[in-house]
Amino acid sequence: MDDEGLYNHPVNKVATLLAVRFGFTFQDYHGPVLVTGGADAEGETLALSKDKILALLTSLEEL
Repeated sequence: MDDEGLYNHPVNKVATLLAVRFGFTFQDYHGPVLVTGGADAEGETLALSKDKILALLTSLEEL
């Protein structure tokens, strides 16, 4: 997380919509965002498939 992003970057509308989609409605988000598929049992970052990314972005149209 870029703690200074709030001061150096404009509101990231897509990041803010993604946050709202998952119930984080208390603030706007600023700067670049990395979306992953979570972590596996060893803590390694999992990728999102193209289909999952498209589904996630499509779900934002409902907001």
